[in-house]
Amino acid sequence: MLRVISWLFALLFIAVGVWGYFFLEAAGVFLQIEPKSAGTCTKVNGGGVVGVEDLTIDQDTNIAYLAGYDRRAALAGGSPRGAIWVYDLKVPGSSPVDVTQGQLLEGFLPHGINLFKGPDGKHVLFVINHANKRHSVEIFDVDGAVLTHRRTVSGPELVSPNDLVGVGAESFYVTNDHGNVQGWMRTAEDFGRLQLSTVKFFNGQKFSAALESLGGANGINVGSDGRSLYVSAMSERAVRIYDRDVQTNVLTERARVAVPGFADNIELLNDGDLLVGVHSKILDFLGHVGDAAKLSPTHVLRLRSDGKGSFSPETVYYNLGDEISGGSVGASSQKRLLVGAIFEKKILDCVWEAAP
Repeated sequence: MLRVISWLFALLFIAVGVWGYFFLEAAGVFLQIEPKSAGTCTKVNGGGVVGVEDLTIDQDTNIAYLAGYDRRAALAGGSPRGAIWVYDLKVPGSSPVDVTQGQLLEGFLPHGINLFKGPDGKHVLFVINHANKRHSVEIFDVDGAVLTHRRTVSGPELVSPNDLVGVGAESFYVTNDHGNVQGWMRTAEDFGRLQLSTVKFFNGQKFSAALESLGGANGINVGSDGRSLYVSAMSERAVRIYDRDVQTNVLTERARVAVPGFADNIELLNDGDLLVGVHSKILDFLGHVGDAAKLSPTHVLRLRSDGKGSFSPETVYYNLGDEISGGSVGASSQKRLLVGAIFEKKILDCVWEAAP
């Protein structure tokens, strides 16, 4: 009997050791990446900008839209009000400007954003909002640097919304990065890397299930023709690629691209490649969440298209955290690369000569 118990304890010890090794490997503890600059980078910290977790650039006007709020103040129990800032890349030395003041959005806490351009030339900005501990999608009509709030969409389908992409003036896909709102099951999702997150589709009237059983669904975007959809599966350390039927909105998985870390927001380059913010050292990032003095690397990855529907990863920018810490998004236009981060009171504006 004692021998059986000893064997059981030995097997348990081995199982825990194996799990621990693969957990640390997935967390990037053993990963070595050489720092890489995208060019000359300027820190932009005017206009009260803070916590720009997501940003996007209008390629027609060269205006960037930044979404953020002071997450450290929120975690400390405060009631910060976030904003959408516009940052005009055409004006040298310009500063971000809050364009959501006076929009009657009480407790506005913006998260993921996406700019949709309709066939009629109209622009629409979709924004995840976590105001007052509730989740919604805010829809703004866009006229250059002017945003006009038009509609709020909410529902129980928004369990833990993170990012979204518009495919119509009022229709969008949205990711839920967890399948559980709170409690031990949410913790189990994180540390067990359980595939319980989802993507929902809103057709302008109601939600429906688009994708199930993803590991930490996070960033999402569509190709320029709307026929490809890209989803960051954070805990899978992958970006999933789907063919999208533009008539039925049905998604069919085409490929999965492995990335060196937990993939966050996805932006498009004008040649069809993707820019992905990646948390390559997730334990460093968790330390950064709790303490601003603890740095977390910022990694912007380019997924280069092979012309056949799949992509290969290539580092564009990698910094150990001293220039900008905990970066979550990169977007580019006309040889410029903007980098946003979840907690920082700044963004980076880099001259990226290698941009397509």
